[in-house]
Amino acid sequence: MKFICITLMVFTLVSSNLYSQTLGSGEAGLSDKNPVKMDKPIRFSQYKNGSFLFVDFNNYAVREVNEKGQVKTLFGSSDKKGFKDGYAKDAMFDGIHGVAYDKKNDIIYIASASSNVIRKVTKKNNDFFVKTIAGTPQEKGFVDGAANHAKFNSLHEVLYKDNGDVFMLDIGNAKIRKLKNGIVSSVVGKDSLTSIKVDWKYPIDMAFDGDDIVVCDAGNGNIYRFTPGKGIKKLELSQPLKMPHGITADGKGNLYVADMGANAVYKIENDHTVTKINATKENGFDKLNKPADVIIVNGILWVADLYNHQLKQQKL
Repeated sequence: MKFICITLMVFTLVSSNLYSQTLGSGEAGLSDKNPVKMDKPIRFSQYKNGSFLFVDFNNYAVREVNEKGQVKTLFGSSDKKGFKDGYAKDAMFDGIHGVAYDKKNDIIYIASASSNVIRKVTKKNNDFFVKTIAGTPQEKGFVDGAANHAKFNSLHEVLYKDNGDVFMLDIGNAKIRKLKNGIVSSVVGKDSLTSIKVDWKYPIDMAFDGDDIVVCDAGNGNIYRFTPGKGIKKLELSQPLKMPHGITADGKGNLYVADMGANAVYKIENDHTVTKINATKENGFDKLNKPADVIIVNGILWVADLYNHQLKQQKL
């Protein structure tokens, strides 16, 4: 999920300005120390101890932001482009587009759009260990069934549900797929191969909202609400979106969307009323350049500002 419970202590940290309004120097690069540098941050996930993860796309890395606003690269780097499982020092990554976290078992899941696989990252001998668990490495296509023989076409997001379900957004096949007990199945999609059908074009991001999954379709500018096993509906919004690329829920009935086409962030109330988040110099939303994703952590709305190589925030 992309929503994290808050503590009073974290509010104190924020109000005392231990967070800056913007993380990242604005210059593409890779540095955890000041000045922090990143290269196209593209996806978020909740993590542990009040922190969150972000995918640093052009650095082929997953990095953590803790509750003090400090950045730490967990695995991957700009010189590790490729595909290889194993310990983090040897593992290679390409086209990471999605990240999710299983807090019960302390497992990070990543979705690779380039290698067309789902990989899990665990701790082994006090180091991160990477293992491919679904997909045929570096082969694209469409095959359901046994995870090691399944095929995907450009995976762009992954979600982990507490019951062990792993949901995957396969944009090349325009489907949400599910990994459960070593089997991949298609649960919603555009064609007759799925029992729940939807007329979407380029579904690119999704997030949990309770038991539902809300989905951005960047191709047709729509938002969808999917109830697994039951159905899916398009939201009838009060105003159109241009290119919704990232979405999250606040657990209070509101959705937040990063609209890459409008270079803006929107709030959606009651699955209908759309309002733009105020863009100011303080939150940096006045100069967004292709916002890719949003997440709410400890009462703070974070935005992945893709082409500015920064993370920006607004207190809700």
